[in-house]
Amino acid sequence: MANPQAAGSAAQMAPIPFGSKIRINPAMRLPRFDNGQSKAYEAFDTDNKTQKYIAIVCGVESLPRWSAAALYNKLADTSFMRMMGSGIITWPMDNSQKYVFLYAGGVGEALVEKGGLNQVSWRHPDIIERFIQPMARILKEMEDKSFRHGAIRASNIFHGSIDKNKPVILGDCLSTQPSADQPSIYLPIEKSLAEPMGRGGGSFKDDIYAFGVSLIVFLRKNDELAGVSDNEILRRRVEHGSYNVLIGNERFQSVFLEFLRGVLHDDPSLRWGLDEIFSWLDGTRMTPPPVAKPKKANRPLLLGGRRYVSPQLLALDIHKFPHDIADMIQNGSLTHWIEKSIDDSHLTERYSKSVERIIGAGNAADNKDFMVTQLRMALNPALPIYYKERIFSFDGLGALLALDIYKDQDVSYFREVLRLNILDQAVVLTGVPQNQLIVYLKQYDVCRSSLQNLRAGFGVERCVYMLCKDTPCLSPKLSGSFVHNAQSALITYEALCAKGGEIALLLDRHSIAFFSVLDSTLMERSIYDLNDDDKSLKIAGNLRFFALIQQRANDFSAPSLAKVFADSLSGVYKSYKNKALQKTIQEGVENAAKLGDLTTMSMILDDDVTLKKDDLGFRRAKYEYYNLQLEYNELNKRLSNKATYGLPNGRDAAAIVSWSISTLITLIVVFAHLSGYRMY
Repeated sequence: MANPQAAGSAAQMAPIPFGSKIRINPAMRLPRFDNGQSKAYEAFDTDNKTQKYIAIVCGVESLPRWSAAALYNKLADTSFMRMMGSGIITWPMDNSQKYVFLYAGGVGEALVEKGGLNQVSWRHPDIIERFIQPMARILKEMEDKSFRHGAIRASNIFHGSIDKNKPVILGDCLSTQPSADQPSIYLPIEKSLAEPMGRGGGSFKDDIYAFGVSLIVFLRKNDELAGVSDNEILRRRVEHGSYNVLIGNERFQSVFLEFLRGVLHDDPSLRWGLDEIFSWLDGTRMTPPPVAKPKKANRPLLLGGRRYVSPQLLALDIHKFPHDIADMIQNGSLTHWIEKSIDDSHLTERYSKSVERIIGAGNAADNKDFMVTQLRMALNPALPIYYKERIFSFDGLGALLALDIYKDQDVSYFREVLRLNILDQAVVLTGVPQNQLIVYLKQYDVCRSSLQNLRAGFGVERCVYMLCKDTPCLSPKLSGSFVHNAQSALITYEALCAKGGEIALLLDRHSIAFFSVLDSTLMERSIYDLNDDDKSLKIAGNLRFFALIQQRANDFSAPSLAKVFADSLSGVYKSYKNKALQKTIQEGVENAAKLGDLTTMSMILDDDVTLKKDDLGFRRAKYEYYNLQLEYNELNKRLSNKATYGLPNGRDAAAIVSWSISTLITLIVVFAHLSGYRMY
């Protein structure tokens, strides 16, 4: 957590380096560019201090979308805030690492300040030219690039110039998860109920809806919903439709009403897309599809003192009456109301299947949380999942899990959600395209399988990185750091080792799972050693991994990290059989460690030629020892019989001497005979 006293001293703090030339000024806040917990500051170029930038500083708790930065850079329309760079800094106010998105400056004031009204007197053509057309072009490019913004709102749309006579500029969206900091009126009904971090990635149609609400906020002269709670606004939207509730009694030009009716349709399949928007801009008279009235029962259901005639409204409140609902399922009254009072075969089918699941899970009275979840999905499948007082979209569970792990909360809840197949049912009922549906279902299956695996690299740790790709490494060892790739990992671990007290077993379950998901090739050569019970093998696996990420980090020197490994490799050296070779290898490793060269250290230890040579020498020595042992055993066997030991050897020696003498005499006789001499 940030230190209030340190934050208060921001004005006295020096500018913070970001790259070689950019400096972020923590004393110069730019609150109009804030995005939730991510705060904006002025930055400047050291070579030209008049060149200003907007730096948005994000903590881990915001789960900034660092993985989408490359795609954002491909968005070329001038009405996007132009990104100049992104990366990690050390934030002195709380001495932790933050992620920064750096945007070009020169952006004007917000179109409408938060909670305020439009103060610009643009005429109808100005609104089209400076607001609607630029936003339509932005949406077109996002659709072409498959990019989701998730932060389109009037207070995040800015004038492109001080005089407010240029096309608007759309503000930052990367500093937090999509829709996480959107006011609920900017969200479709199904998104507005979910917890901010549990809203999921959403769809392109969500951005179109937010664009429509932004236009209303810009056009309106009064705020009829001021003081009305979000829950009450939501109930009105469910009952009367978002368009009717948000327009209220405002008197807009009819041409704008036509546009708004199309982009604010609560049914995303009937909501205008870009084809309709551009046809409208071209002057084509469009007829938006009428708002379908929700089906109502021909008789009300009495529950908790209220009369429900709409299954959609009942779905919103069903969690308030679990005991009553359980009784109504058991006595059949709820079934009768749905089957006989509401003419909706799809609802009846969904309800029947949900009751089957509830019964399959046990008595409804004993499984009220599961019962509420199932019935809510049956009554209104468009709503986010509700389970044990937490609300999230089928693709929003990962961000919630990441946030709970970051806060060191119990995560058994998430294991339960995955085990009960709640996500699978929700994504099927939502009706996502088949190709996406298969991806989601496979992802949930892999997560459930991972929960059953006790090895490092699996478990709930793997699930969080699979379900939310923007989650940085949440290892307790890395608290206060923002590790999101190989380079940031190497820099952070090097800094930790420089402080002292670190051991060579640096990787834990979280870091192993994080890098396994980020890039499986980073872990494939080390994962088996990291899961071994042998400490020396684990150390070797750690070194091998860090050597690989050093290569990915452009061979960044890591002397402190190298020293930690060099001081811990005695057990690894002992795996070599040849004492002289052990010494040679140790000297080579220690020399490489002095240079911070993890790659060479690992190559020396894992060199196949050296390993084979050592193994071959050992096998030869072992064979020679075996033969000597046989000879030793044979001699011992002979020595064991003292009465006969030496006799065979003596006879053999006498025979050899006798043969030698006889051979010598024979040679003398033959030689004398041949030379003509006679010996007798």
